[in-house]
Amino acid sequence: MFAAYIPLQPHTMFHFGEIKADVNVALNHTSHYAPSDILFSALINSYQELTGDASDFVQHFGNGHLAISSLFYYLKKGETLVHLLPRPVFIDLFAKRDGNHKLRNRIKFVSDGVWRQGFAPDNWFDEEKYRFIQDKEILLTTEEYNSLGLLENVFVFKIIDLPKNPIHDVITTPGAKDKSIYYQANVEIGAVNNVELGLYFIYSISETSDPQCNLRMKTAVNMLAFSGIGGERNNTGRTPLAPWFDSFELKYIASENSTMVDAFSNISYLNPVNDNDLEDISFNLTVLRGGRETGGAPYKVVRMIKEGALLKKEVKGRLVEIGNDLSGNTAYRNGLGLCLPLKYFKQDERAL
Repeated sequence: MFAAYIPLQPHTMFHFGEIKADVNVALNHTSHYAPSDILFSALINSYQELTGDASDFVQHFGNGHLAISSLFYYLKKGETLVHLLPRPVFIDLFAKRDGNHKLRNRIKFVSDGVWRQGFAPDNWFDEEKYRFIQDKEILLTTEEYNSLGLLENVFVFKIIDLPKNPIHDVITTPGAKDKSIYYQANVEIGAVNNVELGLYFIYSISETSDPQCNLRMKTAVNMLAFSGIGGERNNTGRTPLAPWFDSFELKYIASENSTMVDAFSNISYLNPVNDNDLEDISFNLTVLRGGRETGGAPYKVVRMIKEGALLKKEVKGRLVEIGNDLSGNTAYRNGLGLCLPLKYFKQDERAL
């Protein structure tokens, strides 16, 4: 596996849209990260903008030779590099009924250090082993916390509401004179002393892929870093800093707890291919994606499995055709799975 890193300036802003029953309130909500389907579209569009033809790049995904995670956050200070990964959604099923379930469910991200040690949530409130930041939304190991020189009140990102003036619509759109100021929810990147904050994603390339696959990925990422991603890409949702790349490997730390159970979890959105895929998914949460108007027929709505599902083995997933863009090209929603192995302490047998 490989990882692509995009350093960010403090207070950079993004808007990652979510499907809503009422389109008039869609701007009032944003995801706190870019799911893999948004990242896929951004990479394809960036490659298309630079080369004029993205069909070869799309084919790498379509033939199963390339898969990507969602776009998460990293923290770097000197030689210390911490990747934030989505908290598995099933973890609290196997924790003690100790009244801390709301605190555990508040966690949005865990570090790769937490992931490597295996998931034993009963230990997460032991400050000799683990530390929280960002109002308990992010969990790190104490070693990572100290190496980065963090304080509990720092934030990597936060959701803010900004007033917007619809002056462009009033000028260009007939009948829009009655439009008023509205509010848009944005993700704002934090500022942590002497710590580099940025976005990253993991990608895998099959051994039988075209030798040009990795080069095309790097081309798309470099273009994406400067053209931006999300709803604020025309101003603050981009970075003047060059992206960088490295290999990615997740090695487990030997655990004294021999009762840890082996499993997998997806770090991307996932759309199962068939019943066999569904049988390998033990617990999950789902989300609706798509439905955006394109000037023609709206794109199809697709139900995706969110990151952090409990999987018996790696599930590959698929690209889903959702319609055609204004140029007549087939549009896809990315449901290809990228999965990581994990270990968890299965204390409570009631759930599964």
